[in-house]
Amino acid sequence: MNEQVSFKGILPAVYNEQEIIDFKGNPLIEALPPILSPEEAYEKLSYYPPYDVKEASLPTHIRYHAIPRINNFFQPVMQNLDLEQRFSRLLRHGYVSRNPRLPDYNRALNGSQNIRSTASSMTLMGFSGIGKTTAIERVLSLYPQVILHEHPLNLMQVVWLKLNCPHDGSLKSLCLDFFLKMDTLLGTNYYEKFGNRRNSISSMVTRMGQIARLHCIGAIIIDEIQHLLATRDNNSEKMMNFFVTLINEVGVPVILIGTMRAKAVLQQDFRQARRGSGQGDMVWQQMKKDDDWDLLIESLWEYQWIQKRTSLTEELNQTLYEESQGIVDIAVKLFALAQGRAIETGAEMLTPAAIKQVAKDDLKLVQPMLKALRDGRTSELEKYADIMPMDIEEYLVMRESKIDLRATVQKKKELQAQKRQEKQITNIETIMNALIALGIEVEIAQKAATKALNEVGNEDLPTIMKVAINLAEQLNEPKPKTSKKRTGTLLQIVEQAKKNKKSNYELLKEAGYIKSPLDEFAM
Repeated sequence: MNEQVSFKGILPAVYNEQEIIDFKGNPLIEALPPILSPEEAYEKLSYYPPYDVKEASLPTHIRYHAIPRINNFFQPVMQNLDLEQRFSRLLRHGYVSRNPRLPDYNRALNGSQNIRSTASSMTLMGFSGIGKTTAIERVLSLYPQVILHEHPLNLMQVVWLKLNCPHDGSLKSLCLDFFLKMDTLLGTNYYEKFGNRRNSISSMVTRMGQIARLHCIGAIIIDEIQHLLATRDNNSEKMMNFFVTLINEVGVPVILIGTMRAKAVLQQDFRQARRGSGQGDMVWQQMKKDDDWDLLIESLWEYQWIQKRTSLTEELNQTLYEESQGIVDIAVKLFALAQGRAIETGAEMLTPAAIKQVAKDDLKLVQPMLKALRDGRTSELEKYADIMPMDIEEYLVMRESKIDLRATVQKKKELQAQKRQEKQITNIETIMNALIALGIEVEIAQKAATKALNEVGNEDLPTIMKVAINLAEQLNEPKPKTSKKRTGTLLQIVEQAKKNKKSNYELLKEAGYIKSPLDEFAM
């Protein structure tokens, strides 16, 4: 018997005396593990994969196989501890009205009497990749799934059962999955007996409720609830009504988990059960760049398989946050991929630039969603229902620093000023080159061009050029070594060239402003 119990994962009941009056004398609660303090929960929820710094010295092709170990890493943050506490309360209070030692329990089991349910519901919505499923599975791992109560109770208590909402949102598919899971846990044949095609959906639903009562299921967790959006023929409403029945009539607490896409379903179809919810609902959006995030990254950073071990700097931390936008799954993937790239290229170290490049190259599919989160634009966020914030106005307030109008206007002014400055520099260079071509010294050409631009402003270039030539003539001092006498001002010469249809160069040379390099060597 012990070998069979061990093989099936069914643990014999060990009863613990309860301190809460509501829990005293109830074997279903007494057989549960002790209630954990936040410190105990933190310790038990944490999972740090084994790691040896010597692995960084292994050959390249071996180290590649060590990196995926990071995916098993779990560092609890405050919202995980909150989830553990809520589940603990929901599970225990759901058992308060189901005490197998009381006569009412047997009468309810036979269907001859209804008992007042103490069960409640809870919903957990969050961004895709924020860690909802991982967190609930870590919490569930703190409890045995099946507990055997021997004589005189003679029952197998299923503490929790986790199901995934079918992709088509079919209630029949959910029932069949329920029967299969129960058979796997208990060695029963419920699927064979009640999963036959001849059985109607209503018949399956009834049997499911009876089995839940018989085995004292503590809580049913339904993940991926957003799949209900794909249903037809009111299947979504039917399934939600079934959950309400489980809670109110069978007395089994229900936890629904889904992405932000599930908001429409949960806010409308689950309202009857939500009225009795004593645990509240949880919404997990992107993590903020706070102590929780820093603790998570500091713990994760220990797992390095690169040869040049890199210390965590604020710049690296900030880069990882910006590129993942506080979504844990993406942050972990980026950290792993960046190490793989460092090993592949031979750089053997982590840098902000490398993390950014990996995000650009290897996370192309999620870049539009991350950009929408980064920019905080409602029109963009609405395209991605899985990451749409619960309250867009509240979200935009949180992201105020990213989209502050004053900052945007100031940045626009700075860009305009920069463009004006660049244009001015270009114009000065153009005028200087023209003046130098006319034989003006570089220093005088620069002064004349700069002064002309300051005086004329945004006029067209020919106008500025005329002023610059005039200024250059004023600044230019006669050169005593000139073999030819200069006649006329530069402006007069240029105007005369236009009038006589001659080149400026020819007339300027005749006037003595331009001298051929060969003249220096003339004998």
